[in-house]
Amino acid sequence: MSHSTTWSKLNTLHLRNNSISDKRATVLSQNTTWTHLQTLDLGGNLIGAEGATALSQNTTWNNLRTLDLTSNWIGEEGAASLEKSQA
Repeated sequence: MSHSTTWSKLNTLHLRNNSISDKRATVLSQNTTWTHLQTLDLGGNLIGAEGATALSQNTTWNNLRTLDLTSNWIGEEGAASLEKSQA
C-alpha cells in the first residue's frame, strides 16, 4: 500500500485504531507516492518515538497539514523529532 502508484492523488488517509506499531509507521513513512497527502490520521495506534521519528523524516508529504498522533506513545523524543521536521 505505501508504494502503490494507484493512490498517487490521495489527500486524506484515516488509519485510526488499527494497532499500527513503530515498524508499520516506519513502512508508511517510506512512502514516496502520496505527494498530495494533506491529512494523515494515525490516532489511537501503538506508535512510539521510533515511529514518530520515522514519520518526521518523510520528505514526500510536502502538502501534509494535519498529522494526528493522539492516543499513541510518542513521548518527548518523538514529539521533538516531529517539531524539528517543522523547522
